[in-house]
Amino acid sequence: MNDKIRILVCDDSISLVDGLVRILQVSGYEVDPAYNGHDALRKLSVKEYDLVLSDIEMPSMSGLELLEYVRHNYDKISFILMTGYLEQDYFIKAIQLGASDFIRKPIDTDHLLKSIQLQVNKKKEDVDFLSVSDKVSLLDLKFSLPSHMFRQVDFIQIFTKFFAQNLNLSKTVSNELLLCMEEMLYNAFIHGTLRLNLQERTLSYDEYKDVIYNKLKEKDIAAKKIHIRLSVNQTKHVIIFEVEDEGQGFDFKSWLNKLKTSDGIRLDEYGRGISILFHLSDKVSFGKGGRLIRVEKKFANAG
Repeated sequence: MNDKIRILVCDDSISLVDGLVRILQVSGYEVDPAYNGHDALRKLSVKEYDLVLSDIEMPSMSGLELLEYVRHNYDKISFILMTGYLEQDYFIKAIQLGASDFIRKPIDTDHLLKSIQLQVNKKKEDVDFLSVSDKVSLLDLKFSLPSHMFRQVDFIQIFTKFFAQNLNLSKTVSNELLLCMEEMLYNAFIHGTLRLNLQERTLSYDEYKDVIYNKLKEKDIAAKKIHIRLSVNQTKHVIIFEVEDEGQGFDFKSWLNKLKTSDGIRLDEYGRGISILFHLSDKVSFGKGGRLIRVEKKFANAG
């Protein structure tokens, strides 16, 4: 299944690159090594890749500089950054440049393979939807989706196309908003609807899929819905995105208090989503005991 997926691994640590290349090759991917940013540029110029996996801290050319070059010249390539610790400014800059995901060092192999597979799956689906005239000043769309259908609809692909066709957003605003939406939808499904615990969420990709499949066979979970609302006010230049699940909610107040006193971004599984929302949206609010999450993002026309 992965025969045609081509990955470029870039890091100034030869041993790390060679180790990752072997792991990914065993997993069925076609992989090439690059031992610095300039080496990666040379290989990108002569071969097509689906994904770049790069360290963020490298001499001569950093991972952010490489990411920026890739986004300007090879926009459809997924880009995953590896890092030991990511400060808020670095994180926001990486999102603005279009980073697809982040992997914490030392590398957890299962987490890496799961992240890559998720990026691969995003490229497989091409969803058509109704285009709305850009002359509409106020748009309010609402969806309610049964939990067993949630994985069959790629909402991020839908919203990506919607923004591209109907809103003249800057790449920065689009990337930040899409990442917020992705985290909100993920949390509503994984935490709110399926109620997966930390151990279940950190399983290997295949085990993780099996857990989700078995959970969705439970009647009470299969009956739950996820409610989505997208509101665009082109007069006030504000996009509002809401996601509501039918789960048990969570103690969002304590999480917000933690984030307000933290100077870094959580990259681990626990607390990652709310951290991203807090740092990338203009306003984040919660309702219904944490079952409803709402973000607001201001935008200006790119042109």
